[in-house]
This record gives sequence, C-alpha cells and structure tokens, in this order.
Amino acid sequence: MQDSAFLDVDRHGVLRIPATLWVGFAVLARQWILILVVLVSAKRSKESVLLLGDGGMPWEWLVMQAPIVILAFAAFYRIPSAGAWARVIWRFGRAIVVLTAALNLGWTAWLLYGADTWSRWPELFLASCVLIDLAIALSVLRDPYHRQLFSEFPARETSATKPDRQERQ
Repeated sequence: MQDSAFLDVDRHGVLRIPATLWVGFAVLARQWILILVVLVSAKRSKESVLLLGDGGMPWEWLVMQAPIVILAFAAFYRIPSAGAWARVIWRFGRAIVVLTAALNLGWTAWLLYGADTWSRWPELFLASCVLIDLAIALSVLRDPYHRQLFSEFPARETSATKPDRQERQ
C-alpha cells in the first residue's frame, strides 16, 4: 500500500479497516460462512445440507476458525466505548490471523492425508484455499499498514469526551 493509505482514518481517528482485510477474514472463516449459507438456504431447500458433506457439520473446523470470527467481531467494535475483550483481541489480531491460517493448513493437510482417493474437486479447491490463507497471513505479517492497523484502537471515552445525556436528546 502507498503512504496515502495511512491517511485513511475513521471518525475515531484510527486507521480504517480495508475491504481486502474484511474479505480475508471471510476467507479464513469460510466454514462459518458455509454454515450460515446452509442454515439460511435449508429453509427453502433441504438439499443444501449436502454442502456440508457426508459427516455433517465439522465442529472441529468451526472451533479452529472461531478465533478469526471473534477477531471480526472485535473489528466491528473498534469504537471508544468498546470493552476490554475487543481491545485485547484486536491487539493480538495479527497472531490470530496467522494462527487461523496455520490451523486451516493443518486441518486441510489432515483431510487430504486421510482421503482414500483424490479428485480435482474438492481437493484442489481446498488446497487453493490454503494457499490464499497463507497469502493473507503473510500479508498481515509483512505489511506495515497491517502492523499499524492492529496496533491502533480508539481511545476510551472519558467523562470529558462523553456527550451529556441531555445534549444527545
């Protein structure tokens, strides 16, 4: 990113989360996205449950991708009134991205190792997703913009910065 990207701040004075990072969060949490799509579409068509495969809902994979989902929630709460949980999670955001990418790599390698036969679909798709995961992790680790982004969080509200209740009404 260019240096001008460091000038893109939100109304709280911290760097704005770029759309590419939101897409990265979605790719890293793809199993959660798949579950949401299946749950929404299962009301119309019961065949959509087949997207989950023969074993049903992979709880282990959901647990492994839970940290990135929590990080995405912390990203939504980058406001001065955010609680301590969001601040701590956001501070460790780069590590969470790398951890999720590594867990996705391990899970996919375990799935491919245990497969009786390999075919182009879904094995090639899963391998491609892992490569994208690793690219996201590498970008978050090496890019100075992401380093700065994950080090910033809006300052807590103080009594001097909080608007009076009567002023808000």
